[in-house]
Amino acid sequence: MRRPRIAKPALRDIFDRHEGRLIHKVDHYFPIYERHFERFRGTAPTILEIGVAQGGSVEMWHAYFGRGTTTVGLDIEPRSATLARPGRRSHVVIGDQGDPDVLRRIAAEHGPFDIILDDGSHRAEHQLILLDTLWDELTEDGVLLVEDLHTDYWPNYGGGHLRPGTFIERIKPLLDDINAFNSREDSFQPTRWTSTLTGIHVYDSVVVLERGKHQPFTTSMAGRPSFDTVNGLPVSEAISDEHQARMAEMNTPARRIRRAVLNPGLVVDGVRRRVQRHG
Repeated sequence: MRRPRIAKPALRDIFDRHEGRLIHKVDHYFPIYERHFERFRGTAPTILEIGVAQGGSVEMWHAYFGRGTTTVGLDIEPRSATLARPGRRSHVVIGDQGDPDVLRRIAAEHGPFDIILDDGSHRAEHQLILLDTLWDELTEDGVLLVEDLHTDYWPNYGGGHLRPGTFIERIKPLLDDINAFNSREDSFQPTRWTSTLTGIHVYDSVVVLERGKHQPFTTSMAGRPSFDTVNGLPVSEAISDEHQARMAEMNTPARRIRRAVLNPGLVVDGVRRRVQRHG
């Protein structure tokens, strides 16, 4: 007899039941984590978390992602080294997240990463160094999440509305880069971001960037046209030879009978359209 599947607990439930090391999180982050991290559950992901703090979030991630998860934490606080548990795939590196050499060393030793989560200094200059140094250290379908970006608007963190040099201001041009394959202007051409960035998600205080192989979009057709033109062109010009061949197969007696049996309403609609077309 097959055992019933046990539902995996939500991240917020894991957090609420947590009795280990201290975790401090903004409440509305949890659905954001679930939306972008859930697909990695049970896949033994490798996670780089900038900012170890008290070590509680590392315990939470291991509980959430499951067996085989590897976490690598980076913190400037020397005491954080005592929180490492290498035998449990939990590593801690002491260093400055604003030092590209430190980031490159971590990537060489522990990368590539499925998830990079920046919960470190919350200073824009450090967040930008992370982005530029570690973007290529993500797996092809990896995720970079930068949180606590409200500091981009706080002067004591070097922030301010529309202030150049913040992470938020750096992200805005990426909206153009991700669409650069659609450009018809010589002055606007694809960049490294165009071919590697597949998604940009902006929330209150959080930005999520999704990495992947990004190519110019393609289109497909299904079904049969309702009129003798498509997008202002005759059907013979607007529809590819491949799809016209599929349409011919749809019009065989066997396929018509199959459609009638599966969806009689389609047959009625087809008769109505023919009557309207021929007056």
